[in-house]
Amino acid sequence: MRISFILLTLLFAYFGWSQKTEGTVVDQNNEPLIGASILLLQNESKNPFVGTTTDAKGQFSLESSIGEKLIVSFIGFKNDTITVSVNQNLKVVLAPDDEELTAVVVSSSSTFMDDLTPIHTEVITEKELLRAACCNLSESFETNASVDVSYTDAVTGTKMIRMLGLDGKYTSINRENMPGIRGLNVRAGLNYIPGTWLQSIDVGKGAGSVLNGYESMTGQINLELKKPESSELLYLNTYVNSFGRVEQNVNTSFEINDRVSSALLIHTNYFNNELDINGDNFLDLPKSKQINVLNRYKYHGDHIESQWCVHLMRDEKAGGQLGFGFGDDALTSPLYGYANEATRAELFGKLGILYPHAPYKGFGFIYSLAVQNQNSDFGRRRYEGVQKTIYTNLIHQNIIGSTIHQYKIGTSCLADIYDETFADSTFSRNEIVPGSFFEYTYKPNERTTLVLGHRIDFHSLYGIYQSPRLHFRYQLADKTTLRLAAGKGYRTANIILENGPSFISSRALMVTEPLEPEESWTFGGSLVKEINIGSKKVNLVTDYFYTNFTNQVIADLDASPQQIKFYNLDGRSFASSFQIEGSYQISEHLSSKMAYKFYDVKATINNKLQALPMVSKHRLFLNMGYASRFDKWKADLTAQWYGASRLPNTSANPQEFQRADYSPDFVMVNAQVSRTFRWGNVYLGSENLLGLRQSNPIIDAESPFGNNFDASMAWGPIAGRMIFAGVRYKIQKR
Repeated sequence: MRISFILLTLLFAYFGWSQKTEGTVVDQNNEPLIGASILLLQNESKNPFVGTTTDAKGQFSLESSIGEKLIVSFIGFKNDTITVSVNQNLKVVLAPDDEELTAVVVSSSSTFMDDLTPIHTEVITEKELLRAACCNLSESFETNASVDVSYTDAVTGTKMIRMLGLDGKYTSINRENMPGIRGLNVRAGLNYIPGTWLQSIDVGKGAGSVLNGYESMTGQINLELKKPESSELLYLNTYVNSFGRVEQNVNTSFEINDRVSSALLIHTNYFNNELDINGDNFLDLPKSKQINVLNRYKYHGDHIESQWCVHLMRDEKAGGQLGFGFGDDALTSPLYGYANEATRAELFGKLGILYPHAPYKGFGFIYSLAVQNQNSDFGRRRYEGVQKTIYTNLIHQNIIGSTIHQYKIGTSCLADIYDETFADSTFSRNEIVPGSFFEYTYKPNERTTLVLGHRIDFHSLYGIYQSPRLHFRYQLADKTTLRLAAGKGYRTANIILENGPSFISSRALMVTEPLEPEESWTFGGSLVKEINIGSKKVNLVTDYFYTNFTNQVIADLDASPQQIKFYNLDGRSFASSFQIEGSYQISEHLSSKMAYKFYDVKATINNKLQALPMVSKHRLFLNMGYASRFDKWKADLTAQWYGASRLPNTSANPQEFQRADYSPDFVMVNAQVSRTFRWGNVYLGSENLLGLRQSNPIIDAESPFGNNFDASMAWGPIAGRMIFAGVRYKIQKR
C-alpha cells in the first residue's frame, strides 16, 4: 500500500530508453557532443556490429550485452573504449585530440533529423539558434524551413507561426513535454519564451504522441530549456536594434551539492520609440516592455530524479496612433489606442522513479499549475481575461517479454478555467478533461519501428474524445528512411485572442451559433535520404501531409468588411502540404540549405470553398552559412520568397477603401555576422535587409473610429529594414 501511494504521488516525466545501454557524451566542459559516433564491437571484432549517434542533448541508446565494447568517437577528440558490464547509464567525457585539432575543423550539424524516432522530427540545436538574433520563440525559426513565420496586422507587432499551411494554434507547442503555448497566450505566447532560454527545439510534423494530449493536429513543437547541470556558470547577452529596442539576458547555473543543481534565467526588454515610417499616423511597432524570470532546480539520485521550476512574467504593449503610450486609457483617449497587459505565474516540474538496471522501465508524473491575466484594449473595445490551468500526467513504461515489445500507459487531467469579457460579451467556461492513454511500440530491429497509440478523454462540456495515433518508421536502405503517420486531434477555440489582430478594425463581433470543438484527421509521411555526389553528401527530406477537418470554427472575414463572423464549419476544410528540402556542404567552410513548399489550404467560408486568407500557396527558402576555421568568424544569409496570398473580400467598401483580391509576392532577406572570442562572441545583422515595406497597410487610417477602418490586412513587414547588434559573454563551469 505504501509503494502504491508513492507511485501515485510521484511527479515526473521520465521517458525511459528502450535499449539496454544508454548514456551521454560530453566534452571536458560538460557540454554535450552532438553527433558523436557510438560503435558496438561484438567479441572483440574489428568490424562494428551496430552503431548510433548522439542526439541534441549528447545522449544515445542501443542494445548491448555484457562483455561487448563501445567505441565512442567525435572529430577533434580522442576515442574512448568502454566495456559493457551490466545494463548501465554511462557518462562519457572525451578529451580533445590536440594533434587532430591542428588539421581538422571541429564541426557538428546545427539541425538534423532525429533518426531514431518514428515521428518526422527535426531538431533545432542551440548552435542553429545562434545563427540569428533569436530574441524570442517567434524569431527562432528564421533559419528553418519547416515552420513559417508571418505577420498578423499593422498595429500589434504580433507574429504567428504556421505548420503544414495552418495557423500555429493547431500545433501543440510544449515546454519539455508539458503544455506550453495555448489558451490565452496562444498568439502572444511566442514572445514569452526568450531565445536565450532555449537549449533545443524539436519540430515534429503530423499528430504527435498520445502521451502529450489530444490537442496536436498538424504538429508538435517541444521546447527544451537550458538545464542546470549543463548550462554555463554565467551567460550574459545584450541586444540593441536600429528601431531602439534594447534587451538584456542573464543566465546562471550552479551546484548546490553533488545531487542538487539550480539555474536562474532572466530576460528584460524595452522599446519606447514612436516609429512611423509610412506616415499614416500609426505606430509601425507597438511600444513594449517585459520582465521574465525562471528559476529551476534539479535533484538527481540513484533511484529518484526530480526537477521543479517557477516562472513569472509581466509584459506590456502600447500601440495605435502616434502619442498613445503606456498607461493611457484607450476607452477615453481621443487617440485610437492598442494596449495589452499580460501577467503569468507558473509552477511546473517532474519527479520519478528510475531503474538503473532496467532503463526501459520507469514511473513518472508531470505537473503544471499556471495563472494568466490578460487585459487588452482595441480602440474603444476592452478585453479582460483570466485563465487558470492545472495539468497532470502519470506515466508508466515497461516492456512485454523483451525490448522488441514496449508500452507506455498512463492517465492525465487538464483543467482550464476561463473568465473572459469582450466589450459587452462574456465567454467564460470551465473545461475539465480527465483522460487515459496507451501506446505500444514494436521494434524488431534497428530498421523498423511501429508505434500504435490511443487515448480517450472525457471533456466536461463536449463529451468523449477518441484520439487514435499511428507512426511507422522503416529504413529502406542505408541513409534512406521512410516514415508514415496518421492521427486525430481536438481543440477548443478561443475566438477573441486567437483573432485579436482582426479586432484592430471596425469589424463587429458576431457569433451566429454555439461553437463546437474543432476536430481533424492528419495523414502523411516523409522520405529522408542521403545522396553522395563525389566526395560530398546531399541530405534530402521530402514530406507530404493532409489535414481534413471534421469540424472547424470559421472566422469569416469575407461576408462583410464591417464584421467578423464565427460559426461551425458547414462544408469542407482541408490543408494539403508538400515540402522538399535539401542541404549540401559546399566546402569545408560553406554550407547551404534550400526548400520549396506548396500549400493548398481551403475552407468553406461564406458558403464558398475558397483559399484561406493570408496563406501563400508557394514558398521558397534559401540559407547559406559560412564558418571559418574553429568557427572564429560566422556569417549567415537567409532569403525567403513568399508567393501571392488571398486577401479578405473588401468589395462592399467604398472604392477608395477596397483592396486587391491577392497580395503581391515578395522576398525577405535576413543576415548576420558574428566573431567568436574565448569569452563569447559579438554579432551584427539585419532583418528585412532589402527594406521591404507594405506601404499602405491600414484601410482608412485617417478615421480609426469610422466604419471602414481596418488594420488587419497586413501581408508583409510594416517597419522596413532593421539593423541589430549584440554581445554574448560566457563563463563555463569547470
